[in-house]
Amino acid sequence: MPPLDAHLKNSKKRTGKEYEELHHWMDNDKIKSPEVHDISKIPANIKYVSRKWGEEEVAEFVLHIKEDMEHRLKDNLQYFGLFK
Repeated sequence: MPPLDAHLKNSKKRTGKEYEELHHWMDNDKIKSPEVHDISKIPANIKYVSRKWGEEEVAEFVLHIKEDMEHRLKDNLQYFGLFK
């Protein structure tokens, strides 16, 4: 996964805001983080994010997951020599 500072930077570039509390919630608790990133739990997590922070943060939550998935895919392709 990209480091936390990359998520903050990407959010700032997209929106002018870092959404630091959201990204910390998603990445800082190493025990809870896998559940937060679990694709099957996205609908429940979206409801939580919406109630806690609002609709702008919902978009950043989804984009954070997308960035993590793209990063993992790139790492996997590089491992098999399919992406440089």
